[in-house]
Amino acid sequence: MERAIALSFLFLTFVYQSSGQCEMLMCRINPFIGSQSRLTTSDIDLNLCSYIIIAIGLVTNEENVIYVKPQVRQMYSWMSQAKRQNPKLKFVMTLYIETFYEMYLDPAKRSELFQACIRHLRDNRFVGMTIELNYGFGYDVYPHTTYTKHRFADFLQDAQNAFTDEAKGNDKPKLLLFGTLPGFTNIILKDYDVPRTFNYSDFVIFNILSYGEDDYWTGWETIDELSRRHHSRIYKLDPEDTFNLDYYSQWIISVGGVKSKTIVSVEVQALFYYNRRAPGLEPNYKLVRILNYGEMCDFLRKGGQIARASNISPFHIYDRMLTFYDDEFSVKERIKYIKKTSLAGFSFGAMEGDDFRGNCGRGKWPLLRAIRGECRKS
Repeated sequence: MERAIALSFLFLTFVYQSSGQCEMLMCRINPFIGSQSRLTTSDIDLNLCSYIIIAIGLVTNEENVIYVKPQVRQMYSWMSQAKRQNPKLKFVMTLYIETFYEMYLDPAKRSELFQACIRHLRDNRFVGMTIELNYGFGYDVYPHTTYTKHRFADFLQDAQNAFTDEAKGNDKPKLLLFGTLPGFTNIILKDYDVPRTFNYSDFVIFNILSYGEDDYWTGWETIDELSRRHHSRIYKLDPEDTFNLDYYSQWIISVGGVKSKTIVSVEVQALFYYNRRAPGLEPNYKLVRILNYGEMCDFLRKGGQIARASNISPFHIYDRMLTFYDDEFSVKERIKYIKKTSLAGFSFGAMEGDDFRGNCGRGKWPLLRAIRGECRKS
């Protein structure tokens, strides 16, 4: 199927399961962005992963049904083709709650929603569902007068109960439920009951380190100072450093998370900053583009300087351009961290961020193949 995946608010997540190592490796694609990068279903290697999670539509307070846009429905035929090519593939649906705060106040509507979800999951041969609140970004878009931090956990509890009750009436495995948490610690503390979110979820996807701390900044900085700005660093540079995977992973456990249920999600994309001032003047960098790994390889061919934050995470300096990115070495080091700390797994935050066309000269999907290879090691 050569058509571009141009589906608004749709995510595909590929989950690879291994025996004892990287229990769950997830690779997510945003097809709306993927279509802009010209990623198509024909680019996807169906043998890389075992589970594919597909977000299918929106729920509204007025309709309170699973609404699947016509173009999203077309994905179902691709799912059937994919399962024929790889019978081991399993599919999971992601549900976005557009008007969660208003809808949740009505228990009858809430019950109707869960039953609609179960019917849709079973009818279309999904094995489970993830629930995204505020499209997974956690921004303040709701009236505080109608929301308390316990409501999302209550919602997960009701969904899990519905899934459990449904499984008692048939011989099929219970549907899986994934909770999600945004990448902002202050919002998590204010808006989420972390212990109960983990309690009522089979797994929780923790979205961290998606982008840099600043979209722009001004000032002269050394290589070491620039290293601190890397968006996908693994380890702390000093005891006060909070912008790294190690800090976030320990933090979520400290506030009630469960290691064996925590799937760490990181955007594996390159962030391209441009110095808007002429050479010799104090630099003023601004984030101007997000690049995939194939595009990053074009940048590297220009020459310039490559440095690594903590000797792991690479960044490239050329003329007035500064780009923070990941390569095969850095993603493998991240997987080593996941295994060492006994977290449940890792989510490749944006599959379109890899080199899916082989532009780097090392075959298609070099980052994902590196991650998969590292997961398989004992």
